[in-house]
Amino acid sequence: MLINASDPEEFRVAIVEDGKLEEFALEAASREQLKGNIYKGVISNIEPSLQAAFVHYGAERQGFLPISEIHPEYFQPEAPQRSRPKIQEVLKKGQELLVQVIKEEIASKGAYLTTYISLPGRFLVLLPGQEQIGISRKIEEEARRQELKALIKEFNLTHGMGLIVRTASEAAKKRELQKDYQYLNNIWQEIKKNAGQSPAPALIYKELDLVIRTIRDYYTADINEILIDDVETFTQIKNFFKAFSPKHTNVLKLYKEKRPIFSKYQIEEQLERLYDNQVPLKSGGGVVINPTEALVAIDVNSGRCISPKEVEETAFKTNLEAAQEIARQLRLRDLGGLIVIDFIDMKDRKHRKEVEKELKAALKKEKARVTVGQISKFGLLELSRQRLRPAVQTSLYITCPHCQGRGLIKSVEASGLSLIRKICHEAAKNDIQEVRALLPQEVTNYLLNKKRKELVSLEEKFQLRLFIASKEGLAWTESRLEFIKRQIDQEKTKAALEGLIEERLKDQKGLFHAE
Repeated sequence: MLINASDPEEFRVAIVEDGKLEEFALEAASREQLKGNIYKGVISNIEPSLQAAFVHYGAERQGFLPISEIHPEYFQPEAPQRSRPKIQEVLKKGQELLVQVIKEEIASKGAYLTTYISLPGRFLVLLPGQEQIGISRKIEEEARRQELKALIKEFNLTHGMGLIVRTASEAAKKRELQKDYQYLNNIWQEIKKNAGQSPAPALIYKELDLVIRTIRDYYTADINEILIDDVETFTQIKNFFKAFSPKHTNVLKLYKEKRPIFSKYQIEEQLERLYDNQVPLKSGGGVVINPTEALVAIDVNSGRCISPKEVEETAFKTNLEAAQEIARQLRLRDLGGLIVIDFIDMKDRKHRKEVEKELKAALKKEKARVTVGQISKFGLLELSRQRLRPAVQTSLYITCPHCQGRGLIKSVEASGLSLIRKICHEAAKNDIQEVRALLPQEVTNYLLNKKRKELVSLEEKFQLRLFIASKEGLAWTESRLEFIKRQIDQEKTKAALEGLIEERLKDQKGLFHAE
């Protein structure tokens, strides 16, 4: 495990296995994490159509609280006693409640909230108000699972308190588990005390920073060494180990070399390629990853195939390699939601089953909840994955100012023709005397060299003058147009008006004399 904490703007953690990046986490100083925080909030609105409430908990955007995340202890006394009550029957506007952020704000969506509080520790997760005892699915040995359940029952848990035994507990002793439970229980008592004294909205409990969170959630006995390049961070982690796992403090080492820690272990090069949409495979094939608003689409492409007879075998081997790489990319990029993988078509059913098996085995390293489907007759496999943290991509990248995130911009030709059409539209609608256009250099060159005849024709047709100039730095799709309407000659208008009045007066005098 490599911890880069020397830059105050970014804190980065990488887990490396045989020189290959397997896990990566980043926290930017400019983007504060809300996930895991506990707030005292107040219900600002109830939406029966969504069966959800909006909660003001202190952030700019209100949090989203669906009825499935509301603990019965917050139900109104007059709420109907049935299994699925409606949200308007159990909550009321202005009601105060304790909520925890389980999903960060994304784009225009507010944070996703729950009233089912969970407090993770090194070995255990405390579940106040939930009478359940769970064992991590990654602890597979049945004898150890039963032993851990028996140990937890000896804790004499407070009524209404639940616990989940984490993977790190597999080799933990009873004393370590008891110490972790006592630590979490003390935190919960402090939370209840603060909640009772604080007016809503208020922050009641702040989740640990990335340093301790990473050690708590990712450190296992398989990690042989933790290198840290910052003295203060090294001391902070050492104190954490002394409190929760003293026997493992020997794995901590302070990195003192002049060369940056990530550069020495070739991590920077791997991070530069992390958000490329194309990931090459050793076999010569590749994986193309395209996140969209609705889902993440992943396409597997094959390498070169020597003969038609080898098509099936090439597809099978490429898909096996792609399954491992896709599982790794999902972890590194922390891609969540619905994910659809388009594997190379395989006719052999056994091959399809082997690829599914390979993918599921590679996903066993996951700390997120993953549900995997089967390869359909179209070669598509669907899976859903829980997002664990805010996407690193949002901290490192901004939306492209030229394409606005579409990934495409108009060609020079299309931009030039679009401009001509816009001028024609305005000239036909209004009496335009002059058009001044400030354009990118490439578009200007195209219009003046390739479309000069059309520009002259446009001037003659609408009796206007056209001025085109270029400006460096403008995107192809960006243009600045100024339309100047035709000015009426004030003197001529005045003279014509005076002449009309004089004629009218003469006509009136002639009519008077005739009478």
